[in-house]
Amino acid sequence: MSAIGIRIRASAGTRPRVRGLVWLVARQHRAALWAGLAVVVAIAAYIIWQRAQMMGYIRAHDIQGCAEWNWKELCHGREIDPRDGTSPTAQALRHLSDAYRTPLLNTGRLLIALPALIGVFIGAPLFARELETGTHRLVWTQSVGRTRWLIAKLALPLIAVTAGTAVLAALYTWWWRAARAQLQDIAWGTAVPFDATGPAAVALAPLSFLLGATAGLLLRRTVPAMVVTLGATAGVQYGLDALRPHLMTPRTIVSEPDASGQFTVTPVRVYFNSWRGMGDGYLTRTGEKIPFDRCASATGEDSWNRCFARLGSTGRWYQELHPASHYWPMQWMQTGICLAAAVALAAVCLWWIRRRRA
Repeated sequence: MSAIGIRIRASAGTRPRVRGLVWLVARQHRAALWAGLAVVVAIAAYIIWQRAQMMGYIRAHDIQGCAEWNWKELCHGREIDPRDGTSPTAQALRHLSDAYRTPLLNTGRLLIALPALIGVFIGAPLFARELETGTHRLVWTQSVGRTRWLIAKLALPLIAVTAGTAVLAALYTWWWRAARAQLQDIAWGTAVPFDATGPAAVALAPLSFLLGATAGLLLRRTVPAMVVTLGATAGVQYGLDALRPHLMTPRTIVSEPDASGQFTVTPVRVYFNSWRGMGDGYLTRTGEKIPFDRCASATGEDSWNRCFARLGSTGRWYQELHPASHYWPMQWMQTGICLAAAVALAAVCLWWIRRRRA
């Protein structure tokens, strides 16, 4: 309160400039800003170090771009059985997965948790603490307008969290794209890495921050606002994960059984670089899809085959998937959703502050 009083008395008789308000907000939140900077630097340094170690190992063992699903094409013309324990390349790929898969996933999970932490510990207390203690009245009764006060309080933290998240998202994207060929089991559309990479990861930070700020304004109590923000952010992330498969129409690929009864996936590169699991099953002669779950109650291979035969299956297998080319369009679609929601929350804050009594 003393800092506010000193700043306002120094400008008595004149209307405070926006620059003065920004200085005041920076003074009030300097501890949080320095702590946030330390967190960003620490995580960034860890990502850079892990990627450098991983790339050094890949180059040393000459396994750039190699993956288990197509050795002859992606391992420099060398045909290698991944089950062969004596193969140096197979051993190198197994060690690469053992050493770097878990750090990559855990770092992605941490980045997904950051928006929730931003909303709970930065957004929610931003207004709730001042409204709870009543220190907002000192500013409102002076020459500082409510709208200008709210914009100044929002602007600096919003810029800081967006910039910090952008740095970490860019670095994590840089790390993941270098490892995705070798770690084919990490589908690009799942929460890790999708919510931790690209503009979608950046947009989650301001949305969570504004969720917290709005909760603080409406509830006027710090702890309840933090609890509501945590639940709301978790709900938003869950909703986005559920919505993501439907942002674009999946592509359907069809595979014919060969003479031995095995299915040949064509084109193989599209299949293994895709986000799979949107739906699969068999096709009828007319092209109608019969999902696998239609015969989920069948027990044994013979019962399974009879069930699909009764439904008209021709033995042609289909799978619905999102190819790698859908990654960036989906990123920008999710980003647009998050930014639109963030703008709406900012508008709610402005509407509320103009109508609330001191």
